[in-house]
Amino acid sequence: MFENNKFEIEVNGLKVVVIEHTLRDRQIFRLVFDDNRAPLVITSAKTWSGEVWTSIPQGRQKEAELFGKEISKHLKT
Repeated sequence: MFENNKFEIEVNGLKVVVIEHTLRDRQIFRLVFDDNRAPLVITSAKTWSGEVWTSIPQGRQKEAELFGKEISKHLKT
């Protein structure tokens, strides 16, 4: 696993440090929150309906979708 990039996003006043990694040719993102919640690992997948974000392991899907959209915005700028 290789660390590629590290940046910060802010969502609804919450600061999140995002660390991008490459694992077997796949981008994954480890999110560290400033409100003491447990870190979150997410990745995206392309489906017939568009890009989908999911947590690894599954179970924090809503957070993965919310923060994944912000990561996508950041990467496009």
